Amino acid sequence: MIPRGYLFVFACASSFGLITSLAKLTYDEGASPPTVVFFRLLSGSLLMGVLSAWTHRKKLHPAKIKPKVSNTWTVAVLVGVTGISISVMSLGYLGSVKYIPVSLSVLLFFTFPFWVLLINYLIYREVPSRLKLTSFVLAFFGLSLILGPTWEVLDWRGIALVMGGSLGASGMLIGGAKTVQLISLSDFVFLSNTVGAIIVGIFLFFTDTFSLSQTMWGWSGIAAICILFVIGQLFLFAGTRRIGTAQTSIMLNLEPFVSIGAAMLLLGERLELSQSVGVLVVISALFMASDAANRFSVAAKNNL
Repeated sequence: MIPRGYLFVFACASSFGLITSLAKLTYDEGASPPTVVFFRLLSGSLLMGVLSAWTHRKKLHPAKIKPKVSNTWTVAVLVGVTGISISVMSLGYLGSVKYIPVSLSVLLFFTFPFWVLLINYLIYREVPSRLKLTSFVLAFFGLSLILGPTWEVLDWRGIALVMGGSLGASGMLIGGAKTVQLISLSDFVFLSNTVGAIIVGIFLFFTDTFSLSQTMWGWSGIAAICILFVIGQLFLFAGTRRIGTAQTSIMLNLEPFVSIGAAMLLLGERLELSQSVGVLVVISALFMASDAANRFSVAAKNNL
């Protein structure tokens, strides 16, 4: 019998994997990408706010220990930087599917563990293992197979957005790995989602891109995205408690399969044979490098 924790994580990957295709359908009904991102981050912030408050209430002690001022400022800076990274990640990833196929956007976005390797080397001089270097090269070989047949007809805006989103995810991973050493994971996800929602809200205000779909299907799409995001987070925490962070990180690499399958079923997207081979190569590389960001890979999924 399959352990319940694995089923929870699979349900989480399925919930998150459906969001990109639903986002594209929602755009077709009149909603703007920043609007969808704003409501998704807001729903995540509200959920994690409730969980964080409940956790603190359970752990409440009579003697209150004042946090160190230096730690407070460090946390504030890290949360701010990570919140910016989350907003860039969300706007880039979900915004890209307006211009390029969902299946391509998913695979380009999920290269973020490899950007983490590169950034960690540039900042901290952390030399990755040979296995991770091999997976890095393998992933980009797979991407070349995927991009090759459609490169000339791809919209550069979608490519730029999703790569920006992937770099944003890398920043969130690196900043988050530092932050969760100082505060709890639930507090961090709540604060970072809140900062991200505020930044996206400001972006909506100044760019006048706030648009709500006027159709029933559009509203249903926005609601479904928020519900799936919340359900995915709940399953994620339940699964992590049962099978641990490392196994959860590996299982969550199933999300690209779910996203591509949903794009085929809901949007009618199709891949050529060489692109299908590329998909298998990229996802194999992700499994090879699945511990590249184990210190914070689960927290990353909380904000995807």
